[in-house]
Amino acid sequence: MARAVDTDLYHNFRFHVVDPAGGNLDPVAGFRTASIPELSVDTAEYREGVFKYTRKYPGIPKVGECQLSKGVVKKDSDFLLWLFKCIDGGVTYRSDITIQEYHIADEFGINGSPSKVIRLMEVFPISVKPTGDKDASSSDVAIQEITLAVEELSVELVT
Repeated sequence: MARAVDTDLYHNFRFHVVDPAGGNLDPVAGFRTASIPELSVDTAEYREGVFKYTRKYPGIPKVGECQLSKGVVKKDSDFLLWLFKCIDGGVTYRSDITIQEYHIADEFGINGSPSKVIRLMEVFPISVKPTGDKDASSSDVAIQEITLAVEELSVELVT
């Protein structure tokens, strides 16, 4: 018996990383990996004098870091230039980034419509590795990496 396409799982390789404003990342850049930040909530404990145990309440939410990596190409230094903007200060070093996930039933490609959009708000770079480690005996492609601090995260399910 065939199963409904709605029950098929998402594949890890069907994603786009987009800087909608086009301010700090190349909007057409393909990324090899994109780590999704973890959203967590601290626990606040409270105990009144008559209670034997402490009561636990949700505390301050925190968003982890996001790491992006892509192959090094000639005359591309977007990651490094963005970090320099952050170091120099000013108003243009923060960005909002979306990670678009595509289901097997979605139209995939630049003009495709994603099923899930993860929004990372007020992100800025905290570390950059402009190229991969050098090894003369390797045939691997050089990979550049950027780690982003994320202030807020939201997930939008598109139907």
